[in-house]
Amino acid sequence: MAVSNWQLAKKVLIITYYWPPGGGSGVQRWLYFSKYLTDFAFEPYIITVDEKNASYKFIDESLNEQVQGIKVFKTTTIEPLRFYSRLLSGNEHDAIPQGFAGEKSSGVFQRISRFIRGNFFIPDARRGWNYFAFRTAKQIIESENISFVITTGPPHSTHLIGLKLKKKYNLKWLADFRDPWTEVYYNKLLFRTWLAKFADAQLEKKVLRNADVVLTIGPSMKKLLAEKVAEEKSKFHFIYNGFDEDIFKKLIPAKSRDCFTICHVGILGESQPITSFLEAVKKLFQSNPEASAMIKFKIVGKVSSSIIREINQMVPQLKLEVTEYVPHADAIQQMLNADLLLNSLAETENSELLISGKLMEYVASRTPILCLGNLKGDAADLLRHLEFAIVKARGNVEEIYSYVDLIFSRWRRNLPSENAIGSINNYSRLETARQLAELIHDVSG
Repeated sequence: MAVSNWQLAKKVLIITYYWPPGGGSGVQRWLYFSKYLTDFAFEPYIITVDEKNASYKFIDESLNEQVQGIKVFKTTTIEPLRFYSRLLSGNEHDAIPQGFAGEKSSGVFQRISRFIRGNFFIPDARRGWNYFAFRTAKQIIESENISFVITTGPPHSTHLIGLKLKKKYNLKWLADFRDPWTEVYYNKLLFRTWLAKFADAQLEKKVLRNADVVLTIGPSMKKLLAEKVAEEKSKFHFIYNGFDEDIFKKLIPAKSRDCFTICHVGILGESQPITSFLEAVKKLFQSNPEASAMIKFKIVGKVSSSIIREINQMVPQLKLEVTEYVPHADAIQQMLNADLLLNSLAETENSELLISGKLMEYVASRTPILCLGNLKGDAADLLRHLEFAIVKARGNVEEIYSYVDLIFSRWRRNLPSENAIGSINNYSRLETARQLAELIHDVSG
């Protein structure tokens, strides 16, 4: 139900650090929520950081096409990550952390910088944006008479803006968690003291207690967050990330009969080991020597140098192709072109929480999927109804080998391997925006 008269629309202020033309997974969720909220009687106002000053790892100008017509207010910021990147690489963007993929940890400077980031910038090193975003938020709230605010993290320092706005205006506030806060896996790499951990946990509890709604990306993370404020569990909700049907309608798979392509799209860091997958490929090559000439492994996204070394050492005959970053539509095209998609979830204490940001797009591509991770996690639950998708625990090399061999054998015989998944409309961005619109209406009263 598209709204043609904006005066009928409910205004909502969305504060997000990541926004086009910033690239990467952090942009996607609220880019598409904002795009499709306009179909449900909402007028989004966006506050974000000016990309000229932001600590963005990648820029993707093509994403600007998705948010045309949305009111966007960009602010300056003061934060150390661009300076850190320049010291480390000579460039303001190349060494900006992205899940620590590709970042060395053994050097003295790296260890010192991680300690500083973990103990002097709480909850994160992008907190310097808050002053400017809060100032702009006040102006928009007062001039546009806005009574509903959304903040999304990471960076979780963004939620502290919502906390201040809630206190000043007593408006309705939704805090969205795309990743855990205190449990996020890379916190363990920051050499945090007990005092830093305590301070961070206190900030998280303040946000959870004061937000009118806490939203996240899956049932396990909803449970994790709700247990921290046990007396208010009813305000915790989850809405999955989705896929944008518009993009898929414009793309056509271009699969090759000359080469069987295994593809991993997204960050591939040290906490996402693929050793068991490589052992399975090695076994496939040993059992079928012809396979080594037919199989190519493509990595599209930032990848740890240690993983590249491991691939070359364990399976030197595996043809490897690495592309650090491509525009979003091109990444989806790579999924469509692949014969097998690999998804490697991070090894972390709360691994059941993890749902890769690309997982819904993997599903929508209808390409066979091999996911490495927790068999009882949210990702496994999502993939159970797929005929050609499977989740395997790391270490189960035999079953991983059997699945890779199955898909490869079907490819050699030119047999179809489309996913029998029924309707995937529940995972479309339009549907997830409808769920968000209903939630906002319920909270607004």
